[in-house]
Amino acid sequence: SGGKKRKRGGGGAPPCLARVAQVVEDEVVQYVTPFIERHITATDWRRREAATLAFGSILEGPSPKALQPYMADALNLMIRLMRDASVQVKDTAAWTIGRVCEHHILAITAEQWQQMTRALQPGEPPEAEGVLLAGLKDEPRVAANVCSALHNLAEHCEETRNNPTNVLSPLFVDLARALLACTERPDAGERNLRVSAYEALNTTLTNAAEDTKAHIAQLLPVIAGRLEQSFAMQIVSNDDREAQNELQGLLCGTLQVVTQKLGQLDREMADRLMQLFLQVFGSKNSTVQEEALMAVGAVANAVESEFEKYMPHFRPFLCLGLNNYEEHQVCAVAVGVVGDICRALEVKVLPYCEEILQLLLRNLQNPALNRNVKPPILSCFGDIALAVGGNFEAYLQVTMSMLEQAGMTAMDVSNPDLVDYLGQLREGIFEAYTGVLQGLRADNKGPKFTPYLQGAMRLLHQVAESCGHDHVSDDLCRAAVGVVGDLAMTVGPEFTRIAKQEPHKSYLKVLLKEARQSPNEMTQQVGSWATRTVSQ
Repeated sequence: SGGKKRKRGGGGAPPCLARVAQVVEDEVVQYVTPFIERHITATDWRRREAATLAFGSILEGPSPKALQPYMADALNLMIRLMRDASVQVKDTAAWTIGRVCEHHILAITAEQWQQMTRALQPGEPPEAEGVLLAGLKDEPRVAANVCSALHNLAEHCEETRNNPTNVLSPLFVDLARALLACTERPDAGERNLRVSAYEALNTTLTNAAEDTKAHIAQLLPVIAGRLEQSFAMQIVSNDDREAQNELQGLLCGTLQVVTQKLGQLDREMADRLMQLFLQVFGSKNSTVQEEALMAVGAVANAVESEFEKYMPHFRPFLCLGLNNYEEHQVCAVAVGVVGDICRALEVKVLPYCEEILQLLLRNLQNPALNRNVKPPILSCFGDIALAVGGNFEAYLQVTMSMLEQAGMTAMDVSNPDLVDYLGQLREGIFEAYTGVLQGLRADNKGPKFTPYLQGAMRLLHQVAESCGHDHVSDDLCRAAVGVVGDLAMTVGPEFTRIAKQEPHKSYLKVLLKEARQSPNEMTQQVGSWATRTVSQ
């Protein structure tokens, strides 16, 4: 394509070849590899880049077995091409290594990992550094693709992040240091590089193993310091303001990840972070507010009951978030933070309950609010009820009325999107019922639920009638059966009496059987527990 720009994800030959590989799978390899072998070492950079791009494009679709004869040599060539004289070739080689990390990470040998991620030691020549770490200092387009490769590497460690150690552990300090340096590059605003570097850093932090926590703790004051410095940025244009908003959003996101990973904060650091986040809320940018809200939720989870001292200062911003129905992502995050605060403060959240509940009820009744925010709002009622226990009695009538009304929502079952939404809505209602029932039971106020028993039973009946169709997900079945068990434990004899009568007896039997026969072990356990509880 000469000097013309070409997007790998847009139109043209490369994405077309990638789609062919996804459809044809193993068969594509025999047709593409001769082209790669012929041009990968050509003197013309365009041919080298085309061959590199062709290899990267067939990595999704063909099986590891079909690619195995070529993988070791091809990856060695990609590593070599990361030092190519052509920026275009280096850029595409970095993208291809990212694709290998995404789709064939097990094919990478220990020696190749060393060649890609080895940190430069004092006195060594620059070429001794791993090509990915060196690539983070290259042209922004190359560095951005290296960030994607490191992100893909870290993604594969999700299942081992709670282990004592994992493959990220020996690389962690050097990777974190290199990515942090990359975010500070003067040209990090180009090619979305700063965003890509922070995303790679956050994934690395999230999926790092237990043995990296001491290093992660050392990052906390560094990132907090960067956020402090961001308020001193000189703002003389809209572009400056946007750059500040982007940076503050990224830093809040990293602080959230670090706080979540550490699981606890000392008092001094918690104070410092909350002071910074409260300052960030002065921004009118919705993305920054989202990130700051999530970061506050992480602080609440980390400091638990000590979060009480921050509530008078945070309350106005939480309410602003809950009120922001026009930017529904902000509203949804604020709803999630209410749940975090309820779990952290428990009964100490009571002084703020009435205002929060009123805002949640108003959102449910607001037709302008994106419907996807409504199931989490319903679930949030359960979080509040569980936190305040028997004190929720004061809000019982209005909450139960709203849950019953939500339970009557009907959808066109021929529309899969609406069926999914109805399932999420019902799941949210059941989670609310669970929180209310367990909260009342904790303070020996179970009988207070009796007037609302029929509404809960109606919804259970509706869900049971849908069992056997595709309309009932495993999550919905588990939530419904959990409510059956909680009704038996909380309402007691009154529920047991009704459960033995028709039609209740038949549809409860269907629901409980569905749960016990679920392929999901957790659903089976809840089904068995509810069955025992009802029969006692």
